[in-house]
Amino acid sequence: MGVKIRIQNSIIQLVVTSDGVRHQVSTGLHLTGIKQQDAEVMRLAEILRSKKEIQLVERMNGINTAESKMTLYAYVSKCGDEKGHESQFYKALPYIEKFGGREVRISSITPLWFENFQKRMEKDSGLKPATAEKYCCIVRQCLKKAVRDGALHNDPASGIKHIRVPESERPYLTAREVQRLASTPYKMPYTDESLQDEIRRGFLFAICTGLRISDIQLLQWRHVDLETKQLAKVQKKTRRAVYVPLKDEALPLMGDAGAPDDFVFPILAKTRTSTNRYITAWAEAAGITKHVTWHIGRHTDATLLLEYGADLYTVQRLLGHTKIATTAKYAKVTDRKSREAVAALPDFGIAETV
Repeated sequence: MGVKIRIQNSIIQLVVTSDGVRHQVSTGLHLTGIKQQDAEVMRLAEILRSKKEIQLVERMNGINTAESKMTLYAYVSKCGDEKGHESQFYKALPYIEKFGGREVRISSITPLWFENFQKRMEKDSGLKPATAEKYCCIVRQCLKKAVRDGALHNDPASGIKHIRVPESERPYLTAREVQRLASTPYKMPYTDESLQDEIRRGFLFAICTGLRISDIQLLQWRHVDLETKQLAKVQKKTRRAVYVPLKDEALPLMGDAGAPDDFVFPILAKTRTSTNRYITAWAEAAGITKHVTWHIGRHTDATLLLEYGADLYTVQRLLGHTKIATTAKYAKVTDRKSREAVAALPDFGIAETV
């Protein structure tokens, strides 16, 4: 049993060994290369390591940790604060409260309780299956963390089947629709024109690179190598690095290069305006009937890459998917490979017999 600090690619993690099982826990800290700052970062990492080790000792001796005394509602709220995904976690909280999460303590949750909670979420909440599953996955994620923190001995959600979610469509823009969108000027009333310009350039950049809006907002010039025409960035959502070659027509979308720590799209990085509204209205002005949002830019890049001959593994690397199955969903949208496979079949001479 023990807790050690591990540094990999400047990211500091804790390696926890308990009951013969070893797992890693993110500290949220990373080294900067600046000596004075890194000394302070390592001091904080040691404090986190010590706290984690105390939790393990408490667990071994049957001492209830502070987390185990928390209600599920309070614990999910705390996890949301720590992860920085507050909006997703907080959206789940009303349903956690509705189905008993305000009363039940983390240490009291059993497999039966979680199974009943999931059934109520699926049947009684009025949510779509995908949304109910997403909120249940938030609870699952928090229960796994409770095990790592020593607040639970075992994960009560382990082995319980997930809510079945019908396969959703992955809308995308065709190459012709992208051309139409790019050539359509649009101005939204009462909206800053500089922001509108960055939304336009940012969305077209998403189509060229497959980056999520969260990564476009955080994109800095240090992530871009103009000489090799490539960007390298760790994704906010998955923490996986992506290396994306830049099309020539993507380069002007970024504007003039700035200092390494400057944002490529500085207005997008700071705005709190709902930018999807502009994209939707812009698409309507271009005569596109699909409901167009930021994420369709990513869908478009993935689908068109496959449509124009890229293989699944290449697209997986470019988009930074953790599983090839995620990438394979885009292959169902395009029928290029199906047409090629059917066309490659030999002639059976059927026409001569008809």
